[in-house]
Amino acid sequence: MIRRFVSNVASRAIALPGIAIRFVLSEAITYLTEEIDLTDVLLRGVDPDRIVDALDIGAVIAKVDLNRLLDDVDLDRLLASLDLNAVLDVVDLQRLVARLDLDALVATLDLDAALARVDVNALLDDVDISSVVRGASTTVTTEMISDVRGGSERADDAVENLMGRMLRRKPRDD
Repeated sequence: MIRRFVSNVASRAIALPGIAIRFVLSEAITYLTEEIDLTDVLLRGVDPDRIVDALDIGAVIAKVDLNRLLDDVDLDRLLASLDLNAVLDVVDLQRLVARLDLDALVATLDLDAALARVDVNALLDDVDISSVVRGASTTVTTEMISDVRGGSERADDAVENLMGRMLRRKPRDD
């Protein structure tokens, strides 16, 4: 019986420090979580620059799923916030256009469809046909008169030469 009693007392004595430690830790954790603002402690005690310096940024970026990230981006909102004039001010349009394959671009055009959308009547309403005809006929008339005058001058010269030979005149030096 004494042996059992001593054994019980010894077991409890051995367990007592563990119980005391668990109790103290439990109370300390309760105090830390309820009484102390851990965010404030972390912000004051942690140096973010030191953490960032220790990070392997390349490894972090390699783990980022850009497609999943971009799925959450509102492109309409993003584009609405862009100042396109500022973007165009820094874009080298000459260099950009030089990189275009214009032959390939033109090959994709459906000219028949484009011409089908042209309102020919509206286009002709804007053209002053009488001015075009007047200008063309004036040009033709002017050219015709110039040709007739030139032919007339050559005929006069030919008649003058013929008369000069018949009358045995000396040829003129022009």
